[in-house]
Amino acid sequence: MTPVTRVQMRRRRTFTALMSVSVLALIVIVWPKGSSGQVAAPSRTAAAPATSAQAPTQPVPAWLAWMSGGFPATFPNQVTSADGLNQTVVVAGDTRWMTASHDASGTLVDRSTPPYAIPIDAFAVDPAGYAPFLPDGQRDAIVTALTKGEAVLGQTSSELRRLGPRGSITFGDVTVKVGTVAPDDVVGWSELLVNRDVGRRLGITDERYLLAFADPGMTLARFTNEVRSLLPPNSYLRTVPPGGTRFLRVASGVDPPVLIKKVFGEFDAYPRSDDPAFLNMDPAWYDAHIQTRTVPLLGAVTCNVQLFPALIGALTDVEAAGLGGAIHVYSGCYAARTVARSATAPPSNHAYGAAIDINAPENPYGSTPTMNRGVVKIFERWGFDWGGKFLIPDGMHFEYRTPPAANA
Repeated sequence: MTPVTRVQMRRRRTFTALMSVSVLALIVIVWPKGSSGQVAAPSRTAAAPATSAQAPTQPVPAWLAWMSGGFPATFPNQVTSADGLNQTVVVAGDTRWMTASHDASGTLVDRSTPPYAIPIDAFAVDPAGYAPFLPDGQRDAIVTALTKGEAVLGQTSSELRRLGPRGSITFGDVTVKVGTVAPDDVVGWSELLVNRDVGRRLGITDERYLLAFADPGMTLARFTNEVRSLLPPNSYLRTVPPGGTRFLRVASGVDPPVLIKKVFGEFDAYPRSDDPAFLNMDPAWYDAHIQTRTVPLLGAVTCNVQLFPALIGALTDVEAAGLGGAIHVYSGCYAARTVARSATAPPSNHAYGAAIDINAPENPYGSTPTMNRGVVKIFERWGFDWGGKFLIPDGMHFEYRTPPAANA
């Protein structure tokens, strides 16, 4: 087994010991092809450090747009001239690999054993452009930290990292000081937010989402058309009106990685040299979280232990409803890879063992789904989200979103 530091083991024991129940969230889907949505369920976090974050406030309502794979590099400049949009900011984001962290006193908090590292959902933005989209109570602290080249942590990230202001996070040969901690929704549920210059040093390059203020009378159709006119033909685009989603960020209908970590455990890993979209996982995390069990209809499946209660409940109900014949083949649960097999995207829910694929041969990614809708409804009642409603349809895919409904 690959050696694991004492700090890592302490972190994992803390996660396992501190389980709690999360809240449900309402996700409003407005783009016809839809998107997935997840909200944290049983929670595992370390105790929060003392931070400078004020009481949570709502982000400033803004129009939101994002596209599969990220916007073209020219998009941030182009969108400033879009008709009817009077202020815009584009946020870049990529998964970066944390190798160590230290608290305000310089004491080591986390250190991975090379070549392992911790995937961090990191974003970069121009502070001046971002400022109008921040609420009054948070603006000064966030803009000051970003302008100084410091990082802003979301509150949940601060709890997972056990870090507050004056702590530091190291990514290989680049170390970033933590300037402040902010409510999650104010910073797009990011784990780490930095300015564009620091982002370039960290290797954050992909333009992930647009925030915009628009003229009075702007409609969703008009906003969508304005953004789409700047993109390559046939781009998969999602647009959301102000207040239309809980997660004001890329993949706005899906739980941010920081919430997935709270439910299913945070791992150390590293990209494979032959294909960086696939990950070599820390064996200690795998042994603690991934198991193979026999479930109704599918037989032996390998998933995260936290997924089994809902999965078994859903499959039991599918069988009881006489719909077992609609499930033809188990196509995988745990798979150590990134979202859409992109080297800079976050780890897939499959990497956490938190999603399952069924009937893949007849529901290939991007095709019109054929999954039995009765099966879909049962899985949704048990807290799963169906990939057939994703921006790019993924009819085989079910991922854990919320605790099961009370009458499941």
